Parts: sequence; structure tokens; C-alpha cells
Amino acid sequence: MQDTFEKIKIAIPSDIAKIIDHDVLTFEFRKKDHSPNRNAFLNRLIVSYLEEFSSQDQEERKRLLSLAKGCPIEGEALNDYIDKILKEEGKGFRKKENYSKSLSFRPTKESIYVIDYIENNLLSKTTLSEYFRRLFSRYCSLPQYQREKILFKDIYHKLEKAIKEKKKVYLSTRFNSGKRNLISPYAFATVQEETFNYLLCKEENCCHSFRLSKIKDVILVDEKADFSEKDLLLFERMKKYGPQYSYQSDESEAEIILTPKGQKYFRNLYVYRPIVDRIEEDHYFFRCSLDQLEQYFSRFGSECYIVKPLRLRRYLIRFYKKAYEIYRPQKCTEKDDFRNT
Repeated sequence: MQDTFEKIKIAIPSDIAKIIDHDVLTFEFRKKDHSPNRNAFLNRLIVSYLEEFSSQDQEERKRLLSLAKGCPIEGEALNDYIDKILKEEGKGFRKKENYSKSLSFRPTKESIYVIDYIENNLLSKTTLSEYFRRLFSRYCSLPQYQREKILFKDIYHKLEKAIKEKKKVYLSTRFNSGKRNLISPYAFATVQEETFNYLLCKEENCCHSFRLSKIKDVILVDEKADFSEKDLLLFERMKKYGPQYSYQSDESEAEIILTPKGQKYFRNLYVYRPIVDRIEEDHYFFRCSLDQLEQYFSRFGSECYIVKPLRLRRYLIRFYKKAYEIYRPQKCTEKDDFRNT
């Protein structure tokens, strides 16, 4: 095995490069100066995904061999043909000249042994670049929430074990690594848009959630997790309406009147749109988190009116009042107008 970790360069299609760069930012792989750290991302991806990817390859090979029974080719010729089919996965319908982007990364101490294993055992009449191209291509074909599970596999499996055994864990997050929270993990839930995984848990007497990619480490504790009936009802509500928001057990139903223009907004602004329980003419009723309603309907201005709860109405009053104070006529001059800058 080489002592110096030389850079590995791989030609890839632009759409694969776009997804990888998106994930580097979305899952917050950053250097000390907070710039994107693609190198750390690619090494993590290779180490975390190799076992699953290799297993899928073996299953696909078995499937193809089974389908090939009775074909005129067999033996080494058949194996060569299956190798060719598998190799084409990284290309899809693309031609080689469409590999317009180049990825380069330097192996780390954690990944060099994995890469060495690939070179010595898994290449099977293909190159290292072709192997990685297929691995990256298959990873990028998955929904984002599945990609998150791959990248943070170790933490995900530890929490799944704790959930199954009904045990508490000490948990720290990336932004609070100096503090460990003792929590009772309940379940993982995925947001409606299939973007992220959230751990539903109870900490002291509060039920809330942590996004998987923000959890730094987990330590299992030999202490039984406990949940009340009230907790379980709240968790089910979080699963249904959106685990990324905070909930209060005493939150009541929200009733909002939407103007015709507001109803059009509601149809068109579908990202993080709250689930509506029922509609009665222009009255919309919700049982989701009030935090979600605050964030979503703050864009509607005069096209919505909060009938209840009072807390939500007061929030929007304060929100628009603060905006008015900033933009009121005596504070805005022609010189300050952004259209003139």
C-alpha cells in the first residue's frame, strides 16, 4: 500500500457533479474557514457506502446470471458481458465525451484502507475511476433522505439500535459538541419532501427532534427510555405534519381565512406547505406545528387572516409591524431606495 496519499481524479457527468456539490453544502461538510470541503465529503461517501454498494453489485450480478440461463453465451464470455453491463451503469445514456466535470480528492487515513481493498479485490476488469464513477452515480440516483442515511450511517445505526432496545443515549450535535444531551430516542421520521431524516426524541419533559446530519456522536446508555401516552400522541402528530418543527402538546387547532389570491398562493407555494385538515369555503383548518404556520403564512400578507389561535395572530402582527417600522416613509428616502442602488 502506498505511503503517500496521491490525489485520485475521476471524470464524471455534470449532473453527478451538481448533486455531489449540493450535498457537500446541504450536509455541511466544511473546512475550518467554513468553505465547502468536497474532499472530506467524498472520503466519507466511499467509506460509508462501499459495503452496501458492493453488496448491491453482487445481488445484481446474481440477478443477471439468473436471467442469462439458456443464453447462447456462457462461462467467461458471459461474465465479461455482465461486467460490461455493470460498467455501463456509470454512463447511463451518456457518451464518454459528456464527462465534462472532473472530481479530484486525496484519500485520508480512514479511507486509504478502503480504497486499497477496492483496488485489490473489487475492480474485476474495470478501472478505479470507472468503479468510483458507478458508485457516485448510484449514490446520486437515490432520494436525498437516503443519501443522508448513507453519509451518517454509523450514527443512524447506533440510534436505530437504541430505538429497538428502548434505551437512552447521550447525544451531541455539531453546533453544541461540548454538551451532551441525555435523551430517549423514539423513532426516525422523514419530512414530506423526502429531504432529511429527523430523530424524534424526549429530553427531560420535552419532545422535539434532531436532524440526522447535525448529530455529531451518540453514546448508548444502559437506561430505559420512557414515554407517556401524551408523548406518543405528540410523536405521531410530528410524523404526520412535519418532524422538523417544534410542537407543544397544548397547541389547539388553527383556523385561517384565505382570500382568492391567498388560496392561489397556498396551491403554488408547495415547499414546506402545511398539511390542511379540512377546508370549509375559504376557512382552512390545521393541526400542524404553529411554528410551521408562522413561517409559511408570514409570506401571505393581507391575503390571509388568522381566526385562531391568538398566539399565531399576534406573531404575524408583530412580524408585519417590525417590517413596517423598518420601511415606514419617514425612514425611507429616495437615496435609500434599493431600486436606485
